Amino acid sequence: MIGRLTALLRRELWSYFFTPLAWVVLTLFLLVQGYGFYLYVELINRPDAPHGQVMQYFFGGTFLYWLFLIFIVSAITMRLIAEERRLGTVEPLMTAPVSAGEVVVAKYLAAVLFYGFLWLPTLAYVAVLAGLLPESTVLDWGPIAAGYLGTLAVGAAFISVGLLASALCRSQIVAAMLCFVALSLLVLLGALEPFVSRPGLRAVLAHVNLFQHMEDFARGIVDSRAVVLLLSVVVFCLVAAARALEARKWR
Repeated sequence: MIGRLTALLRRELWSYFFTPLAWVVLTLFLLVQGYGFYLYVELINRPDAPHGQVMQYFFGGTFLYWLFLIFIVSAITMRLIAEERRLGTVEPLMTAPVSAGEVVVAKYLAAVLFYGFLWLPTLAYVAVLAGLLPESTVLDWGPIAAGYLGTLAVGAAFISVGLLASALCRSQIVAAMLCFVALSLLVLLGALEPFVSRPGLRAVLAHVNLFQHMEDFARGIVDSRAVVLLLSVVVFCLVAAARALEARKWR
């Protein structure tokens, strides 16, 4: 099983790193993130700047973070299964001695690794920030590490949603649109918390409030409830995607 999974993972990583789309996504990602980091630094340097560290705004502190994260995840997941189905390569893949679960896990891990690769160059922003601080100021590495951890965890959950959307669609565009809408609703769901008066519903919305969870990560707080929530999303979506792929195998 490990050998088959490794072969599938190598195949998926090859399709990411040796296609023009991957490098277009990487370039766009770094341009937007670099510009966003510049704006955050300028904001913090203003006399009337709100209290807080720049990396707290960088990790989920603005709506730009969420909008661009949803866009990037939709772009890197839309082709995972939908494109295979459109090209007719999913049928030979499924007739090989591999299970639907192995195919789904391999595609998911490849997407997560590529997503992590996108964020790797942003470590240079941390070095820039450390260089801009006065000599008497020490950079707090705890919130930065937790912010990256939260970003990877949220991204991993979002990628599982995108993979499920791709498993349900034949068209890449439709899969991207479905992923974008689903993730937007998931993000905005927690934002309804202040407008709900019923205690039970308010508690549920607070539990799925990704804004609050990422704010905690950016402050250096790793809440087990957030980890369990994101892990539950991953497990549910991967199982559902494997079932969807298995069901289409017999059609």
